[in-house]
Amino acid sequence: MDLGNLANLQTEGVNPRTVNIDRISTLEMCTIINADDHRVSESVTPCLPAIAGAIDGLALRVRRGGRVIYVGAGTSGRLGVLDASEIPPTFAAPREQFIGLIAGGDAAIRQAQEGAEDDEHAGEEDMRNLDLNPELDSIIGIASSGRTPYVLGCLAFGKRLGCLTIGVVCAEPSAIGMSGNVDFLIAPLPGPEVVTGSTRLKAGTATKLVLNMLSTGTMIRTGKTYGNMMVDLQASNLKLKQRSKNILKRLSSTCAVMADSELDELLIECERSVKLAFLVAETGKSVETCKGDLQNAGEILTKALDVEVPDVRPVSNELVRKFALCIDGGGTKCAAVVADAAGYTTRGYAGPCNLTDAISNVDGVVSTLIEATKNALKQHIPGKELTASAWKGCLQTVFHSVWIGVAGLDRSGLKDSLAPQLSKIFGLNHTAAAFRLTSDVDLLPATVSSKDNHPSVVVLIAGTGSVAMRYNWDQEKGYIRVARSGGWGHILGDEGGGYSIGREAIQFTLDLLEERTLGLQSHDLGELELAVIDKLGCPTEEDGSIDILTEILSTQEGRNIKTRIAGVAEAVLRLVRGNDAAKRIVQLQVSRLINKTLVRLTDSRSNGFSTADASELVLTGGLMKNSEYQEVLRGQLEQSGLQFRSIRLVEDVAETVSKGLVLK
Repeated sequence: MDLGNLANLQTEGVNPRTVNIDRISTLEMCTIINADDHRVSESVTPCLPAIAGAIDGLALRVRRGGRVIYVGAGTSGRLGVLDASEIPPTFAAPREQFIGLIAGGDAAIRQAQEGAEDDEHAGEEDMRNLDLNPELDSIIGIASSGRTPYVLGCLAFGKRLGCLTIGVVCAEPSAIGMSGNVDFLIAPLPGPEVVTGSTRLKAGTATKLVLNMLSTGTMIRTGKTYGNMMVDLQASNLKLKQRSKNILKRLSSTCAVMADSELDELLIECERSVKLAFLVAETGKSVETCKGDLQNAGEILTKALDVEVPDVRPVSNELVRKFALCIDGGGTKCAAVVADAAGYTTRGYAGPCNLTDAISNVDGVVSTLIEATKNALKQHIPGKELTASAWKGCLQTVFHSVWIGVAGLDRSGLKDSLAPQLSKIFGLNHTAAAFRLTSDVDLLPATVSSKDNHPSVVVLIAGTGSVAMRYNWDQEKGYIRVARSGGWGHILGDEGGGYSIGREAIQFTLDLLEERTLGLQSHDLGELELAVIDKLGCPTEEDGSIDILTEILSTQEGRNIKTRIAGVAEAVLRLVRGNDAAKRIVQLQVSRLINKTLVRLTDSRSNGFSTADASELVLTGGLMKNSEYQEVLRGQLEQSGLQFRSIRLVEDVAETVSKGLVLK
């Protein structure tokens, strides 16, 4: 990316919320800065899959003694040096294993070295001087703009050798991202700075959050913690020496009753290693024996404890077939709920698993379903972390009933191949009643109580998209789907869904912006237009123009266009009660959802027809949880003349269904 395009970077955009920041009170200024800072953590969320992948890659190498080299210039370089310098004392890691390099050398940490960041060859030379081991060493290139030549040089050199390379940028697209020289690109987009171009602000904070996660996650994965306690800290001062004793008292019942003087003696005997002291206290073995156990366990305390107690917590008899599991796998997230006979439920979440969006990554969908299940089940299995083999045995033996609902299952045609695979994972026969694999929508009729004499059920969903289904009761099979209306996807339909509302609001805003550009309008932007621009994070150009279209179309993988447009619906709904334009958009979309999608299922010619007054209407989806949306929907239902037997809002379908599975 050349310097001529510098003004197009998100980090160089003009923040429309702060154009008058020099003319307001100090308290107002601080309030605006604080409000803008709240956007930073949200910008990191879409990057979590890339961060997790980078952590796993780093941990694999760090565990074998590999080095992690942070490279950057200016604020980015200082943040890298900071992270690299904090890891050794915090986690007792070798100082030479974490290296922070800044363009211009150590002098640049305190005073800017003009022009140093523009020297790509200097980056290559700094890498060459490290005598990199491509099998072990990793490079984290940090550049808010995503174009710093020094960082590009470091990454290019490391990539040519075969090192693991990670890019941390705050612009999209970026020169680093397009270089082909990074294995993992982490690109939070916190938006234009409060002071234009001052990337030490939001971009710096976002970078710090990412680096914190990378280094802390790597240390956790390499055994530097036991639970959430730092058991591998280096007691180099009085504070850390006291912390060492406090950790031992919390973790070990033996150490809990020891006096501080006794703990000091134990720590001295164990060379001030909390990890070693804990193992000695818990096992009663000698220091030398415990050293050997730790070495054999790769310095991971949980594994070293298993040397003394080799049982890696297999599923005990009291847990066999004890639980019911329901998974609601949608396009936004995968939610798993585990329930027992006492009605106690626990939840676990993982990423999106819509088969329509992941048709080429079915294995990834299966992994997501398993991850969500594990996260829910962990709360029922206290104690040590299970190994991969122990988890496999656990999942195959603890569930007596499993119902998995996955978005896109109908359209993908993958049910016949997925059912045997998933039923094997959960140790159930895929043809038996105890195991069900359906579309996520088909979970909803199960939320209707059987004491209601099994009325016909109409399900109306409004989330990112929308769809309506009718289910009738079958004495042998339970509720079966007899009709479907809508659900064509965001490109072709889904009126009343978040995408359609967001699209209408963006089109409305684009129209007004274009009229201003053409000179047809001169008045200020209204509340709705400003809310849309703010939600999308669009920068204001030097000439005052705002390019929404480019902002949306430049969205990269990890923040897909559909999700961004659907996210605008939230801003529109906040304005429904006080803004006529927002109200019209929502009313129009809800009217289409009812008068087209829903009404078709109430037509006497429709398959499985049952009158509205004999049918229960079940509402669900992200938008249905919004009070403003509900208010408009119920008003439109009343206007349509549709009088259902009852209307039920289901907010947590997985929990309701899982409890029903236990009762059966």
